[in-house]
Amino acid sequence: MTPAFLSIRGLRQTYGSFVAVDDVSLEIPEGEFLTFLGPSGSGKSTTLYALAGFNEPTSGDILLKGASILATPSHRRNIGMVFQRYTLFPHLNVRENVAFPLRVRGQAEPEIAARVSQMLALVQLEAFADRMPGNLSGGQQQRVALARALAYDPPVLLMDEPLSALDKKLREEIQIEIRRIHRETGVTILYVTHDQEEALRLSDRIAVFNRGRIEQVGSGRDLYHNPATRFVAGFIGDSNFLDTAEVAVSGDRGRVVFPDGTAMADLPVHRSAPGGGATAAQVMVRPQSLRLAATGLPVRVLDVTFLGDTSTVQFRTDWGQEIWMRAGAEEIAGLSPGASAQLGWAPGESHLFL
Repeated sequence: MTPAFLSIRGLRQTYGSFVAVDDVSLEIPEGEFLTFLGPSGSGKSTTLYALAGFNEPTSGDILLKGASILATPSHRRNIGMVFQRYTLFPHLNVRENVAFPLRVRGQAEPEIAARVSQMLALVQLEAFADRMPGNLSGGQQQRVALARALAYDPPVLLMDEPLSALDKKLREEIQIEIRRIHRETGVTILYVTHDQEEALRLSDRIAVFNRGRIEQVGSGRDLYHNPATRFVAGFIGDSNFLDTAEVAVSGDRGRVVFPDGTAMADLPVHRSAPGGGATAAQVMVRPQSLRLAATGLPVRVLDVTFLGDTSTVQFRTDWGQEIWMRAGAEEIAGLSPGASAQLGWAPGESHLFL
């Protein structure tokens, strides 16, 4: 059997009694764009830094092309790295910043010049070769950092929150550029972010981190439509979690009774360990899956917000829990704060977490 291009096996990182990374394992094929997604302190950056060689894991192993790299110093792993802060040399122009890792590796000047030109064309900055970093925008500086990281053709490129310092519009523009560069180069990318939308835009697969562990790995579509845990369901996309008073399970389907007595059956069941400290059974339903219905869950309108092509409506259930819906303006025409309504949804579009 051919080994995975990059393997993380049972990685664990502790600092005294604090467990930062707890038994993380991943198999990453060559050329994949894999994102580590999770809140601050979830272990995603610590895992990335272990790959880069910036910290030595307490236990576990990391294999590149079947060989362990743990004993290899960071500067000899030949792995590219792009940080949140651009880390460009302020006294060197764009051309010299990109050339720096090639000079360190002792390449001949003609080879360096050709490679730098190739990299600047890749990030579309040929016209800025003689500019100093201080005369570039944040997005341009990050593209220079990307060109420098790719200049020596690393087998793996690590990116740690590289766009978090940029504004939304520029961030989205650079996301498109990163995706294009990945397609053109085929480099294996491991990308860290806490921004779920960014992860969905960029990734082939996403590894969702929580409390030092990976809760689920899959495509954005898989994670959104088939979340394995409460945490993943709440972290990927917008969600409503409704309390239950009674639950009956048969196979992979469940029937619930909500605290006001409303019943619903044929809900897909997830028996995974709960995330975020929740212990009682809850029904998760997406805001866009909710519909106004003739019979359903009784609610009262709290607020209506117009958002252009869609609107959101905030409701309160009879037992005092808030729930919100996203719908087209025509669907909620006539709703106003204080009005009574009933909500329904297809059972298959919700999830019962036990």
